[in-house]
Amino acid sequence: MKFQLWSFLHYFMMISPFIIAYILYLFTQKKDMQVKRRVGIFLSAVALILLLLRNIEIFIIGNYAFDFEIIPLQICHFANFVLLFAFYKRNDTAFGLAFLFNLPLAYLSLVFADGLENYTSIINFRGQAYIWGHILIVIITIYAYMSGFININLKKYIAVSKLLTILYILSLFVNNLFRIFLGERSNYFYAEHPEAGTPLEFFFNLGNVVTIGNFEVNIIYMIVMILFGYFVTFMIYLLSFELPKYLSQRKQEILTQN
Repeated sequence: MKFQLWSFLHYFMMISPFIIAYILYLFTQKKDMQVKRRVGIFLSAVALILLLLRNIEIFIIGNYAFDFEIIPLQICHFANFVLLFAFYKRNDTAFGLAFLFNLPLAYLSLVFADGLENYTSIINFRGQAYIWGHILIVIITIYAYMSGFININLKKYIAVSKLLTILYILSLFVNNLFRIFLGERSNYFYAEHPEAGTPLEFFFNLGNVVTIGNFEVNIIYMIVMILFGYFVTFMIYLLSFELPKYLSQRKQEILTQN
């Protein structure tokens, strides 16, 4: 079975996470936060195990040779660790990173699932791991938001932005180390180059790759990507947290006046 964009399966991938997250919320809404936390930990562990099995399969199929794909530093792969840590430690910054950054990118991977078209068939473990791995990230994060684990204010947003900046800069160093010492063109956090066919290519073309010793970097691309990340996460923060608060206050004011 070959994957096709805008097929029934593709629409299922895009719609089902919201339905499943809402059903999960309904089943647990009357439970205390400790029970909800255990649900989050369990689902995050399932997603992490799915990722681990996928990486083991890649390692075995590749005749036990090293492949940067098995290092879980891709944005969506890294999200599994973020979610598990967030639920386990009840960490606000980790929850903020998952909601403001990992969630939208995981969902975009379901919408723009062009990579699945390169699979000769998705009736295999790697194809299913791609589909259900991204679906689970979206489900778990939305469930955390609906269950009250995610509550972000401006101070927490700034903390998330600082963490995001550190991770992005570190990914540039890791990509260069892999290229220099292992000959691997990893692209963690898209710090080396943008994904083909996306608007990020415009950002990349604003600058040029410069070489400092053996170190390669497109400085303009890096700066613009960080600023773009701030903008996207800030818009999600406004729409998900500040706008509902403002509307609630306005409603209360109108009721008080009447």
